[in-house]
Amino acid sequence: MTSPSIPRGRLRRDYRLTWVDDSGCTRGTVNPPITPARLAHAMFGGLAGTPIDAFVCTVGLNAGYTLSYPTEVDGMEFLVDRLEAGAVVGSADLWRRAENLRCLWRNGHDPVRIALDEAHRIGMDFWLQLRMNDWHHVDAAGEIYRIIGSRFYEEHPEYLLGAEGVAGWPESLQRSMMFFQDFAHDEVRRIRLETASEAMARYPRADGWEYDFMRCPGYFAFGRERENAHLMTDLIRRTREMLDDLGSKHGKSYGLSVRVPNTIDGTQRLGLDVHQWIEDDLVDVVIPSTFFAHDTEEDVGEWVELAAGTPVRIHPAIEEAYLTGATQGRDVAAHEIRESIMRPLTVEMIRAIAARHWAAGADGLYLFNFPGTPETYGYDNRPALPDIGSSLRLEYKDKCYVVMRRNDAFPNCFSLERSIPAALGEEPVRVSIQVADDLQAAGNRVASVQLRLLIEELTHLDEVIVTMNGNRLACDNELEAGRRAPGRKTWLVYDLTVSPPIQGDNVVEMKAVRAERLAGEIPLVVSDVELDVSYRYPDGRWRHPPGFNPRT
Repeated sequence: MTSPSIPRGRLRRDYRLTWVDDSGCTRGTVNPPITPARLAHAMFGGLAGTPIDAFVCTVGLNAGYTLSYPTEVDGMEFLVDRLEAGAVVGSADLWRRAENLRCLWRNGHDPVRIALDEAHRIGMDFWLQLRMNDWHHVDAAGEIYRIIGSRFYEEHPEYLLGAEGVAGWPESLQRSMMFFQDFAHDEVRRIRLETASEAMARYPRADGWEYDFMRCPGYFAFGRERENAHLMTDLIRRTREMLDDLGSKHGKSYGLSVRVPNTIDGTQRLGLDVHQWIEDDLVDVVIPSTFFAHDTEEDVGEWVELAAGTPVRIHPAIEEAYLTGATQGRDVAAHEIRESIMRPLTVEMIRAIAARHWAAGADGLYLFNFPGTPETYGYDNRPALPDIGSSLRLEYKDKCYVVMRRNDAFPNCFSLERSIPAALGEEPVRVSIQVADDLQAAGNRVASVQLRLLIEELTHLDEVIVTMNGNRLACDNELEAGRRAPGRKTWLVYDLTVSPPIQGDNVVEMKAVRAERLAGEIPLVVSDVELDVSYRYPDGRWRHPPGFNPRT
């Protein structure tokens, strides 16, 4: 898909890109009092004229237990009311956010309407979102330590999954999931439905409602997910009925979107029968998503196949960051850094992910956490926006394909099976790189193609043998006796420009021949695998020609 069109179903248009803002229409990066114009600029600055066709904003800040507007929903709380009642704030950032809301409302300005008006002014649809089981409000002991908690959460410990409800999961997951609410309780589902009903009735010019099931994924007691799945389907069905009733009053149709795990199996393991929601025409957009660290290898093909022949749109999410073992060179002492860290997806990585999703048949892309990337990582990912809304635009743009590292986050809905990190020895380690580019057809447009392996504890005595699709590769920077040695981690580079990978699946095999003592004492580990594809200008970035000297 390269441009918006009129789709079937309830949506009045296709969405190339969807931008998600979880601020609850406030900002902690602006000292109070924020003005309506400053809020609109902070939320939408730089987005006008990009391929972003839809803007999603949370109805409250993060956790889903407080709202950015006065509410009559039993159990929900207006954030400003909690501020004025003396609730523990938690941080200067949260104080600025709450105080900015208070200042706006005190001066007669509804921040949600400000955002809605600005979205429509620049040609974007506007959706409201509720996070379904977030954890931003509680500490490691389950105590509310931020203003975004609520009395509904604090006064009803019986609604939590609790230690008994999460017994069976790994201990690391139990420690957080025990403080999630259990959706087997009628009241837990009731407050979410009533929040949706009130929000959409309050802001009928909005274009749709979204339930975010990925903040955070865990809804029923261990082993009881399947027997309780009908309860969540009932919530979705009743939300659909509410939206249809509201639409009949206002002469329009409202969309219903769900953000869920990135595999069908993962949704079913949570007790989310998304396949049933699609079959029964309850939802309009499904957003397959990872949690926090982007899955750089995910394949949404099964979702596209599931929705084929229906009006449901598949919009895979792209997270802002990924997990990498490339920890050196961060201006921090090596012993202060973990074995892996979160880093922002580069523009080239974002392009590669987008190209793979478009090639798999996605109907649009959903950008999660992008508004906060500059503050969190000091990196601006917005230069990717003009490119990733179109497969045609992406065709000859520089990309970086990344193999996903092993990640133990939320094994209740994500697979732990990953090939790296892995020790290299006589038996080959295999990884697969799915390439969207047709590099053979691109011909001389290609400037360079490089395979890069991050290796830990490499010595010049180690022979690392690498093949791609059965063909042995030559390393451009092998270690040499008598030359300077790298640090504990080093990138090995393989030039593939003359014989590039194929479009589709490419199998890389890695093994090592090592000195006996080294092999017995020091593991040689492949930590990261990346494939860089660079194109010649004007599609790729500008590079000075050979011999260029700025002094001439």
